[in-house]
Amino acid sequence: MANYTLIVMSDSHGNPSVVEEIKARYQGQVTGIFHNGDSELASNLPVWEGIQVVRGNCDGEGYPDRLVTQFAGLTIAQTHGHLYLINFMWDRLYFWAQEEGADICLYGHLHQATAWQEGKTVFINPGSVEQPRGPVQEKLYARVEVDDERIKVDFYTLDHQLYPALSKEFSR
Repeated sequence: MANYTLIVMSDSHGNPSVVEEIKARYQGQVTGIFHNGDSELASNLPVWEGIQVVRGNCDGEGYPDRLVTQFAGLTIAQTHGHLYLINFMWDRLYFWAQEEGADICLYGHLHQATAWQEGKTVFINPGSVEQPRGPVQEKLYARVEVDDERIKVDFYTLDHQLYPALSKEFSR
């Protein structure tokens, strides 16, 4: 039985300390750590060692626009979202996730924590660890637990407290 734990953050907008703190808390204890862009940090900084990171619309060069990460039995498609026009439609992001055979599609850009499923793919926006938007004005990141039967998404505050109102669980 495959069990994975993922930590997902996004939109840290020039705050390296929040990225470093989340990384220090989880590195070596989880399967993977992901940052969905708009860090506004240089791509060659040591903080990115051990983190899967993509370029957001506020980032410079040196980051990939998208990544596909595979663990045995799990495919994760990751992008910031702006290149897929997610402010206006979901079709492009959805079709890319399907092309990649993604079990999980990670994105950012909107600064709003949410998780939803379309087809077999669970889409996760961890919110923003620096500038939240929308109805939930809490700086959040996501913890994703995956096994052979389910994908559980929980959101946490920067003091690592569960924000239970947004928790969701999906069948695989």
